[in-house]
Amino acid sequence: DALWLDWLVRNDLLSSQADATARLRTLIEKYRATEALLSAPRVVEGLADAGGGQDFSVLVAGGPKSFGKPAPRVFLQRLFGTKPLGELDSGRKQLAELIASPDNPLTARVMVNRIWHHVFGQGIVGSVDNFGFLGDKPTHPRLLDYLAARFVEEGWSIKKMIRLLALLETFQQSGDTTAFAREADPQNELLHHYPLRRLEGESLRDTILLTSGKLQNSMFGPSIHPHRAQAKDYRRLFSGPLDGEGRRSIYMKVTRMEGARFLETFDYPSPMSSRGKRDVTNVPAQALAMLNDPFVVSAAANCAERLLDRPAATVEDRIADLFRTVLGRLPNAVEQERFRGLAAELATLHEIPRPDLINSQEVWKDLAHVVLNLKEFLYIQ
Repeated sequence: DALWLDWLVRNDLLSSQADATARLRTLIEKYRATEALLSAPRVVEGLADAGGGQDFSVLVAGGPKSFGKPAPRVFLQRLFGTKPLGELDSGRKQLAELIASPDNPLTARVMVNRIWHHVFGQGIVGSVDNFGFLGDKPTHPRLLDYLAARFVEEGWSIKKMIRLLALLETFQQSGDTTAFAREADPQNELLHHYPLRRLEGESLRDTILLTSGKLQNSMFGPSIHPHRAQAKDYRRLFSGPLDGEGRRSIYMKVTRMEGARFLETFDYPSPMSSRGKRDVTNVPAQALAMLNDPFVVSAAANCAERLLDRPAATVEDRIADLFRTVLGRLPNAVEQERFRGLAAELATLHEIPRPDLINSQEVWKDLAHVVLNLKEFLYIQ
């Protein structure tokens, strides 16, 4: 009985108790009550030093059995000098203290540069993963040093650094530029305008959920499986709901073998390696995903439902509400005229009588889908 009951529960066949027998209903209620008392499993990662370290012999010609002279354990001399280690020290704690030391400018520079990269789309050092001889030179070396020093003084606070950058006049610039500026600085290294950037995959997904009214702002809790057209339980590639229950993309479960297809289409990095700077591509698959992906189509339908739940006297009012909901602004006169004509054309295609146009789910779903595909929605300017 326990095996059968477990199988029924795991396959969601006992969601309704209407047809259950009295004994089975009692068992279901007991199971649900016990399940509610269980907390979500948590794993705490830990690291312990298991004792002193030891020097290791150089393997001659790489042979695993060809031991040469022992190589003394020291830190990376280029970074930390030739400080020796005691016989009872593994060196892990000392290395961590040197990396995070205020006297080590490299760590703060690397971190500040990555924060700048995420705020502006390009780091002061363009090669965020490489500060070495083959890496890019900083465009503003004195600025990098100043930010690194301030970062350390303020307790290595990432939040404070982001707040500082977001309040700069440089960040508050528009994306407009001039012909002279484009000719003098075509790569915008001097930041004479805010660089045009496409939303990252996670931000795009969360923004789509926000416009559909399905985004859940709750924090913490277990991660969710990405939606898959076909689950592969034998590889532990399970499929979650299409909208991920509205949870933000940061809670999307990451697997090495097969990630979230929508995010990967928009350059989500491979979890197999560390990437400080993502690839940014512009390929047909991305446009096709915004047009045909069931997640986007479903979000457009949900957005239309939000619009129809709010009163509107005219089609123009409904169009203005659509722009305000998705783009955060009102349409100009040209956009209002074009969308009014498109609404009439869609009503004809869906065979919707003109008086019913303002409350047609089909028409406003298509119009919402159009706005979701505008460049203004996909890009930050």
